[in-house]
Amino acid sequence: MNKAFIFDMDGVIVNSEQAWSKHGSNFLKELFGEEIAKKIGDPIGMTVNTIYGIAAQNGFSMDKNKYLEIYDKQAAHIYSKANITEGVEKLAQALLKSGYKMGLVSSSRLKWINHVLPKLSFGKHFEHIISVNDRPDLKPKPNPGSYLETIAKLEASPKTTIILEDSNSGIKAAKLSGAFTIGFNQNLIPGYKQNGADIYANNMFEVVKIIQSFRVSF
Repeated sequence: MNKAFIFDMDGVIVNSEQAWSKHGSNFLKELFGEEIAKKIGDPIGMTVNTIYGIAAQNGFSMDKNKYLEIYDKQAAHIYSKANITEGVEKLAQALLKSGYKMGLVSSSRLKWINHVLPKLSFGKHFEHIISVNDRPDLKPKPNPGSYLETIAKLEASPKTTIILEDSNSGIKAAKLSGAFTIGFNQNLIPGYKQNGADIYANNMFEVVKIIQSFRVSF
């Protein structure tokens, strides 16, 4: 049975949540109007399909393809501004050295994931990548299906898997999969409160220490 480590992307590998807050804080209001944007609430961890569904239920009538075109353009701008999280390369090196299989599960569109992967020296080492948004057969986080699939594809078990997440919906999905779950809080927007993880890490160097402490257990 393999050891597996599965990354979330936004707010974990890349500091995109803060970039959205800084460079796209009014995007939802401008796209949907203030009333619908308020009903959508905090979009952290949501897929764009989920956001569209909530908006449509509340009177948003834009064609979905047009909506995605606008969102993709804004996302490209955001990812051009977002920094790769300091220390994530060191974490990946430590994982590979310790024999972990790596996966990536993101609520973002595959187009968005592909903005980030070329910036990573270890991107080629992801053995399974899921865009939950682009997989209509999978329910969004906090449903654990995307994580359970990735664990299986990496030929691991929940007991030999660690998941690194930042959003509460992602943390819940990770926990429901049965994997050991690290709540990563370095890139959270101010005021966001995490809950439900097995342990929390303020930065990637703390994540490396957590991994090292589990070496014997795995």
